[in-house]
Amino acid sequence: LLVSKDLGKHLLEVEDLLQKHGLLEADISAQTERVQALNAAALKFSELEGYQPCDPQIICNRVNHVQTCLEELRDLAAKRRKELEDSRQLWTFFQEMEEAEAWIREKEKILASKSCGRDLSSVLTLTNKHKNMLGELGNRRALLHQAMKKGEQLLTKKRFSPGGIQEKMREVRLRWKKLEEMMGLHQQRLQEALNFFQFSAEMDDLVAWLQDTYRIVSSDDFGHDDYSTQGLLRKHRAVVEEVEKHRGAVLALRKQVALLAPEYHQGVEVQIRVVEVEQLYGEVAEVAILRQQWLQDALAIYRMFSEVHACEVWVDEKEQWLEKMVVPEELDEVEVVQHRFESLDQEMNSVMGRILDVNQVVQQLVDGGHPSSEEVRSCQDHLNSRWNQVVELVERKKSQLSSVLKIQNYLLEC
Repeated sequence: LLVSKDLGKHLLEVEDLLQKHGLLEADISAQTERVQALNAAALKFSELEGYQPCDPQIICNRVNHVQTCLEELRDLAAKRRKELEDSRQLWTFFQEMEEAEAWIREKEKILASKSCGRDLSSVLTLTNKHKNMLGELGNRRALLHQAMKKGEQLLTKKRFSPGGIQEKMREVRLRWKKLEEMMGLHQQRLQEALNFFQFSAEMDDLVAWLQDTYRIVSSDDFGHDDYSTQGLLRKHRAVVEEVEKHRGAVLALRKQVALLAPEYHQGVEVQIRVVEVEQLYGEVAEVAILRQQWLQDALAIYRMFSEVHACEVWVDEKEQWLEKMVVPEELDEVEVVQHRFESLDQEMNSVMGRILDVNQVVQQLVDGGHPSSEEVRSCQDHLNSRWNQVVELVERKKSQLSSVLKIQNYLLEC
């Protein structure tokens, strides 16, 4: 049993042989105690004085022979255990290599699918799985390093043929290197896909913002008075600032596309999408400028209407005063009225400046092709007509006053 050359053909068989060898060692240990007891009893016969049933030398020789045989048996057992343990180490190494190869094959199948996701969510999921796989790779690399050390240790022993061990180590190293290359390539593809879908998501957000902004800047609400229009204009200026801030993002789209992997940036759909975003941004910017101009025109109109109303109120008041005014005949009263007309002249100069401003605003709106040009022009004509009437009335009253003043002066001279 101890000189058997059967060291097992796989790990389970070696484990079974080691278990049986353990039982044999236990049996040898038990027999060792028995042999020692028998030898001790036998040596007593070699020490008898007087009658000796056997030659003491024969007893000693027999005891020594049995002890030598026992020692040889124990040496064989130790040698056999060493050989079996070495065999177990060998087959453990091969099993670890097989497990490593099986793990490599499993990961190769996963990586061979070349799936990089269909949208940002799936890419992120695959990226997390790949990170977990990289963690497994690191752990497996440490185990493989330990297994390779065992293989190097086996090569230092002369008992085993180095060819099979070296060949297996070389195969596993090559497959491991290939797997790491595949992992690196897959990680690169995932990163490229992530870059593309992140770019697509950002472009979708930009398109959604542009569409919302277009609805805002294309509104036909220009306010109903000076106050409301000013509020709309303030809000619109803030929108225009945001549109201008997004100009850089739109201009950078082509550069971002150029940075994508060839399989993405060479796609016709991506190129078309970028052109559509640029066109949409151009429309938003153009309509925003138009709306700002329209709001400014509306504000100018409401302010003009307000100014016209103020001027007309003044004209109405002065018309009523002039029409009711009777030119006095007494000199003292005439001088009082004359002072009033001097104050009126100052007011008329001020109002005349406001009316000229109104005429200037109207001309700008008409020249700009404002859609309310006819209404504005009509309002201007009405104000100018009222103003001319007041001017004529003032001149008439002044003429009457001048005549009375001349008569009074003549009477005084007389």
